[in-house]
Amino acid sequence: MTRTCLLVLGLVTALALPAAAQEAKYRAPRTESGAPDLQGVWNFNTGVLLQRPAALGDKKTFTPDEAAAHRARMRNALESIAKLAPVEAIGLDWFDMDVHVEDLRTSLITYPATGRLPALMKGVSRTPGVDEIIALLGDLKGPPPPSLAALLAAFQGGKKNSFTDFMPSERCIFAADAPLMPQLEDNHIQIVQSWDTVVLINDFQRRIIPLNKGPVGSNLRLNSGVSRGRWEGDTLVIETTNFDGKFPSFAGAGKSQSKVVTERITRTANNRLEYSATVVDPSTFQDKLEFSFPLALRDVRIHEGGCHEGNYSMRHSLAAARLADEEEARAAKAKAAAATPAK
Repeated sequence: MTRTCLLVLGLVTALALPAAAQEAKYRAPRTESGAPDLQGVWNFNTGVLLQRPAALGDKKTFTPDEAAAHRARMRNALESIAKLAPVEAIGLDWFDMDVHVEDLRTSLITYPATGRLPALMKGVSRTPGVDEIIALLGDLKGPPPPSLAALLAAFQGGKKNSFTDFMPSERCIFAADAPLMPQLEDNHIQIVQSWDTVVLINDFQRRIIPLNKGPVGSNLRLNSGVSRGRWEGDTLVIETTNFDGKFPSFAGAGKSQSKVVTERITRTANNRLEYSATVVDPSTFQDKLEFSFPLALRDVRIHEGGCHEGNYSMRHSLAAARLADEEEARAAKAKAAAATPAK
């Protein structure tokens, strides 16, 4: 067989292969140390909810039209929230609404098969998440239901008598996310590599992950846990333990002290990463949970975020709470006076 025939046969064979088979042969570029190069700024915004809406049952994927309708409902829900709680006058402009990789799944959760969080352990509570708000507001036509006020109040907690009564995020106390999870904003992450370290950077958080290091003692505990990384073929595997329990375990549930997170990051194309994570926390959930999502390479820069300049809002919030207390006391006094019979 001539060389020309071999070239033609090879070309025909390559064209006949399914796209998935060709993609399976993708080999990530290498760093100077020979490791797969994951570096760059990646966006992981998604229109997929963490949990599959209960009404969808075992439906795992949308059609493109259903996915578009789902995203429209999500935007409708966010607009409703913006009207109810106008923290900023810029509406939805600060939300990360662009999706750079199409994902037709009905949930990020891949295990359990229900696409929903595992059952909680007895006595464990969970702060409601975005999926609950979407369920309440996504198809809202009229005024908000009374249950919405209670739902939003769950995020705010009770009386504000001290700075300790505010959520950590309101006090500019952030724990780097382990595992990574898409939010309404800040869905960019920069990956920086050296031969023995991987660093994950976003607006407010930094995770420094040593490679091929041994475990640490149980006495060392941090908000974000302690991470150790290694390469399994072209996949970066990150195991994080030793959480201090001061933040929720996952999706607003439980405490994180006994949580173990295993993350996997693989470059599957020049402009795409695949991320998956397994969360095992026997003190919070009755079973493990797994989820995944894609990341798209973006030609952007990450700028360091600022929380509160001087944290003026904390002082103003406490002052407003004291004014509310005074108003409540005046109302109670007036009510008592009105109920007292005239002499």
